Amino acid sequence: MKFTTLAASAALVLGIAEATTFLFPIPQSVNWTGNTAALSSHFVIKGARNKHVQAAAKRYAELIVKERWIPVQVAYEAETLGASRNPLVSLDISVSDNTAKLDFGVDESYALTVPAEGGRAKLTAPTWVGALRGLETFSQLVQQGPGRGLIVHTASITDAPSYPHRGILLDTARNFFPIPDILRTIDALAYNKMNVFHWHATDAQSFPLQLKSHPELWEKGAYSRQEVYTPKDIKTVLNYAEARGVRVVLEIDVPAHTGIIAEAHPDFIIGYDKFWAPYAAEPPAGQIDLVNDGAWQLVKDIVKEATEIFPDAFYHTGGDEINTAVYETDKDLVDYTASHNITTKELWWQWTNKLIAYVTDDLGKRPILWEDPIADGGDFPKHTVVQVWTHPPENYTSAGYDVIVSNSDYFYLDCGNGGWVGDDNRYISPTQQPTPDDTFNYGGTGGSWCAPYHTWQRMYSFDPTYNIPDNSPGKVLGVELPYWTEQGGPSTLDAKLWPRSGAAAEIFWSGPYNKDGDRRTLREVLPRISDWGYRLAARGIAAQPLQPKWCVKHPEMCNLNDPK
Repeated sequence: MKFTTLAASAALVLGIAEATTFLFPIPQSVNWTGNTAALSSHFVIKGARNKHVQAAAKRYAELIVKERWIPVQVAYEAETLGASRNPLVSLDISVSDNTAKLDFGVDESYALTVPAEGGRAKLTAPTWVGALRGLETFSQLVQQGPGRGLIVHTASITDAPSYPHRGILLDTARNFFPIPDILRTIDALAYNKMNVFHWHATDAQSFPLQLKSHPELWEKGAYSRQEVYTPKDIKTVLNYAEARGVRVVLEIDVPAHTGIIAEAHPDFIIGYDKFWAPYAAEPPAGQIDLVNDGAWQLVKDIVKEATEIFPDAFYHTGGDEINTAVYETDKDLVDYTASHNITTKELWWQWTNKLIAYVTDDLGKRPILWEDPIADGGDFPKHTVVQVWTHPPENYTSAGYDVIVSNSDYFYLDCGNGGWVGDDNRYISPTQQPTPDDTFNYGGTGGSWCAPYHTWQRMYSFDPTYNIPDNSPGKVLGVELPYWTEQGGPSTLDAKLWPRSGAAAEIFWSGPYNKDGDRRTLREVLPRISDWGYRLAARGIAAQPLQPKWCVKHPEMCNLNDPK
């Protein structure tokens, strides 16, 4: 039997302890016993059979000792807890399915019992992935005790996610992110019980993905020879993510957001040689030529190789922000639409349906598509997952599509950062004070199309059940928070994501309503997410503080309204 031993002694605590533990995200059901138990100096985590659970048991045993967590947040109400006369000697893990494939819909439920009298705690789960989630919860129950040892808050917990798909989208094309930054983000995902790393690997500005089928794409399209993702790098990410119960979903966005391909194949891209403003959402312009057979074969080649490398059942086909004006500058494409009596948009929809059929029928993956071609009037197979960013999810669930929620007015992590295009005189205020004409700098967007900055409170207020009845033909699968990185890089990554992304993690893990059917409140979650941010920082995630620390030490004294 393999087991893990804590590497530090923990004194037996007798009598009374005053302590609070802030679980995040909140489990579906927690029954506190009112007691704490000391961790024995011989405490072990045992019973793991799956290699990932074995590795996680070792990691968490080391983490518990290293962080020796003392809550930063002061609780709303003082809590006096009893202490068991017996230490906790082990956490015994029992998993029904140790070979379950990490994929969409895998069972992540678990049950955790830490007895009030100490002794042996039990973690049971239908799959090894659920065991990982239970280990995270157990780690949050452990704190520094009143003396030199560690204590654990005793409770019975049953837990499972409300939505099966919960993730972060990271754009590694606008600016490059070294592998250690990606791995750290995967750690943070696992801490927050999120299970998807959506890798938006390429875009109009760069193609850093090394693909064997077309090396010219990264050779001509990467920012430098050092700013590439090699096959070894990709394997590192996939293995690291799997070990933490995190799926990796790749997106190679087409047919827009592909201008950089013109560096290697100028005949396959329309508009890369043009100034961007009339022809693209941002620089540079350039879109796949929809009637060029060579361009279609290139897309097939890279999608085939990508789906062979990335094992997830989902593959993201892109499909957003098509600019039909740039296509109408190309004589061959205009002649094609005229001779076939179709519009440019209809040609785009046909091409997208061809890609979806290829991904589904030839490659055996379930396609994800940004909502744009459907919002513009196209019709696609209902097994296509729609990623929503501009319209309400019910627009698509009512039509029979399953949806991933990424609404930009709630979940875009780059919003509110100002503009970034050059030579922009809109920032000049002639009188250096508000005027009726200057709505850009005073009360305006300041150059950020999706301003303002979306706070954790905004994210937590989202209700994924709104206007979507239980019998809806399409379902909300979950959420992704996109971090588009026109103004982002390794130095901004953690603070932009954490802890506010945890607000969405809780809504989509725990659900927007508690077990009594009451809507979860900002008041209740504030102390938990505040302390969680400090705990993430202690775990090496450079999370942004949510309030001055004085507020954390004086609960509710920084509220908008007097709590009395």
